[in-house]
Amino acid sequence: MKMLLAQMTSVKDIHANLAAVQEFAQQASSHRCNLLVLPEMFAQFGVSDTTELAALETHFNGPVGRIIRSLAKEHGVWIVAGTVPVDAQDGERPKARCHVVDDQGELITFYDKIHLFDATVGDTQGSYKESDSYSYGREPVVFDSPWGRLGLAVCYDLRFPEVFRSLNDQGAELVLLPSAFTYKTGKMHWDALIKARAIENGYFVAGVNQTGQHDEKRQTWGHSQLVHPNGTVDTLVEDVDALIVEVDFSEVSEFRSAVPVNQHRRLS
Repeated sequence: MKMLLAQMTSVKDIHANLAAVQEFAQQASSHRCNLLVLPEMFAQFGVSDTTELAALETHFNGPVGRIIRSLAKEHGVWIVAGTVPVDAQDGERPKARCHVVDDQGELITFYDKIHLFDATVGDTQGSYKESDSYSYGREPVVFDSPWGRLGLAVCYDLRFPEVFRSLNDQGAELVLLPSAFTYKTGKMHWDALIKARAIENGYFVAGVNQTGQHDEKRQTWGHSQLVHPNGTVDTLVEDVDALIVEVDFSEVSEFRSAVPVNQHRRLS
């Protein structure tokens, strides 16, 4: 499977962000990629009140969903659409939802971010409290694709190895991780965490990050990357750019045969 990992510097303007997504979709098509992966908050970044957009995207048919579905069909590429706020329809705050659309523009599955980033980072922003804007997801998600079995996680989930173990238990061979790691925490922890999650589970992890200065306070780390089961890394640096990678799923079975940690686990 050939993937394009789209590293973006998203802003508050949905139209500007979707114009950038269109360019990435064209690039994915020209390189004959099967899958385009967008980062967390690709469509709108730095907006505290997400309820208006969330109400329009309940079925991913709003101003963002329609464009993503159309681009997927036009360019013949599956799209993993980072996160978009979606009305939970249960009286809770919106969910931070990652949608997966196939090359016909059909919604295949979605994942609601389980772990919300409530932390004091000590950067220009200072502290973050996603739970003021979003409600928690509940279930890890793994789905079948034409190429292999794929799992979904988002950003702060990376710090919780039990999520990635659950994806392993459900048969994931590649985990797609849209993210918006802050510059400070990314510099300290991004590489170590993403590599650990891949090696300890013996599968691929594709981390697709926001990058750069989004406004006067928010700066993200970039360094989108694909980590192989054995820890080998294909990576970008901090610029807005695309990383095109190929995934050979036979590497998963080969590594797990050589280092059969799933068979050696002693604690449930």
